[in-house]
Amino acid sequence: MAAPLVTCITTVSAITLSEDFSLGDVVDNVKELGIWINSWLPKNIVVRTMFYGATTVVCLRFLPVLLRKTSFFKNVEIQSRYFHRSTILPELIKIKGDLLKELKDESHGLPLNEEGKLVFLELNAGGGTNVSYYPDGCVYIATDHWDGAKDYLEQNFSDLNESKITLDRFLLTRPDRLISVPDNTVSAVLCFHSLCSSCNVYFALLEILRVLKPGGKMYFIEHVMTKERYTNYWLLQMNYVLQMTFWDCSLSDIGRQINRAGFSKVDMSEIMLSFKGVGMKGPMRSLAPHIYGYAVK
Repeated sequence: MAAPLVTCITTVSAITLSEDFSLGDVVDNVKELGIWINSWLPKNIVVRTMFYGATTVVCLRFLPVLLRKTSFFKNVEIQSRYFHRSTILPELIKIKGDLLKELKDESHGLPLNEEGKLVFLELNAGGGTNVSYYPDGCVYIATDHWDGAKDYLEQNFSDLNESKITLDRFLLTRPDRLISVPDNTVSAVLCFHSLCSSCNVYFALLEILRVLKPGGKMYFIEHVMTKERYTNYWLLQMNYVLQMTFWDCSLSDIGRQINRAGFSKVDMSEIMLSFKGVGMKGPMRSLAPHIYGYAVK
């Protein structure tokens, strides 16, 4: 065992990073840093154990961030992107169907534009999987901060839509940056797993209020932080909060933000997803707590 270890160390030390700097120099510098930190720490064994234990935990938690472009963690990133834009879990399909059925039976009471049409703005639309819920003849504006969404969306409209719904435009932007959408021009905003990608959730809600016509609605389905602290889900979310942030997904109390944003009416319910039969593991299981409903301007 010792011979391969010595060979490995010798090989690593011989790797040259530049003309006058080798990997062996890096190892020596790290050793010097460790010696300095060790001399700076108190002699108390408990303090030293706590310090080195905490340092180990921090380093281990940063590993997925440092390795996020490797094949294993890249797969989780793709799974996260798909989850946020498809909303095809059986539990969510039922919620979405119940929430949006009023769009087809004309009981919604949404305001129309000057041409007598409904105008829908969908945030983080992806390939447009929710278009089937929209009534024929409406105007559709899609946004997403993932630049690959535009091609998927336009291709799906070309293949399947047959011009029953007008794709007005696609905006490459985040939910809190809707500056190109004029004030009071949108009948309804669809916000499904979108607010978590905002740089600031509250600003995103203010933008939604700005673009909605008076009486317009925001339909939402969002994952949230669990309210019960020190439970299994709370620990799970705390464990993965850093990783999810690097995949454009922040864990926060979105329900509280919606209630304080200034909507005239908020109808909100809660659900804990089970993820049965869909193979959602690891970081994705931290997204189980959900809220859904609508808010009226």
